[in-house]
Amino acid sequence: MARYVLKFGGTSVANVTRLQHVAHIIKKQADAGHELVVVVSAMAGITNKLVEYAHSLCPDKLTNEHDVVLSSGEQITSGLLALALSQLGFQSRSYLAWQIPIQTDDTPSQGRISNISTARLEECLRHKRIPVVAGFQGVNSEGRLTTLGRGGSDTTAVALAAALNADRCDIYTDVDGVYNADPRLVANARKLSRITYDEMFEMAAQGAKVLQARSVELAMKHGVKLRVLSSFVETPGTDIVKERENVESTLVSGIAHSQNDVRITIKNIPNHAQSVATIFSHLAENAIPIDMIVQTSVVHDHVDLTFTLLHSNLERAQHVLKEVQKIIPYSQLDIDTDIVKISIIGVGIRSDLNSLQLLFQTLAIHNISVQLMTTSEIKLCVIIDKHHTDVALNALHQAYELEKVAA
Repeated sequence: MARYVLKFGGTSVANVTRLQHVAHIIKKQADAGHELVVVVSAMAGITNKLVEYAHSLCPDKLTNEHDVVLSSGEQITSGLLALALSQLGFQSRSYLAWQIPIQTDDTPSQGRISNISTARLEECLRHKRIPVVAGFQGVNSEGRLTTLGRGGSDTTAVALAAALNADRCDIYTDVDGVYNADPRLVANARKLSRITYDEMFEMAAQGAKVLQARSVELAMKHGVKLRVLSSFVETPGTDIVKERENVESTLVSGIAHSQNDVRITIKNIPNHAQSVATIFSHLAENAIPIDMIVQTSVVHDHVDLTFTLLHSNLERAQHVLKEVQKIIPYSQLDIDTDIVKISIIGVGIRSDLNSLQLLFQTLAIHNISVQLMTTSEIKLCVIIDKHHTDVALNALHQAYELEKVAA
């Protein structure tokens, strides 16, 4: 008998029919004798609607009241799935974060898990019941609800798998595994049978929506075995593993892209260290993460500062930067939403000069200009105009011969 944590995403539980289908997937695992803990997201579209409601009333700052609103979708799903399992003859009950509890820090909408008490879940399993846990939720030191960031149900599932010493954490979604490019845009995208934690983390962080990046980081830290598979079709998925076989034979494992980024340029900032420190301190205090950064154009002791952030944080960032202007005078704020971030992912890619050369040559052939670039040991990342997305993805997929990757 194995112990598995099964997580079902929003599209997998989008309506009552889908919930009943998920209940049958769980039944098959339970009938095989396995101990199961189930984690669920809100039904597809629900969280977006809740964000819209909360944002319409308080757009400038995230609070615990936002978390109360946003976390309600998972409560509904967990109760409904427990009902569906009971109709199949199983003893099941739903758990909210505070009932376990899943303890986090106090950061609104970006809570980080500090501790999980497993006693109640272990008792539930001993009595041959199937616990259904509302994902995405936590509770802080004051007993207030917190949330774990968008996609946070993945983190809930991995954290529970680590705390419960589960044999594996299965992430069920609407795709049948991890692909080396977005199959909706790249016709020759191939499904991977396995991918390393490091590569999957970068794929997720750079725009691939299969897993939340934090959940992969947590799995890597605690050695949780991960598998991504579909709740719609019964096919082999993708295993997330510690290391890839024959790593040098296939340097590039995949291409990720994100169209949710915004480029901001702050013009004519006084050129001293405290200026930039003040800008990023204020953004950090308001929980606005920054991605790519470049400082340019030293003219008359002034500089331009360019950085990228997620579009969902743009309105709050604009509010913060207007306040910063009262402290650090600058002349202009330029915002470009028509960009896409494309990332070439592969272990050791930065040390391979051919990979970098191929990236620029391929884009140049198609007259695609690079606006920003950053590198790490495992990725090459560029910002280009959004209207080049399809051409760039397909050209790079072909240039790196990713269609030859064995599934």
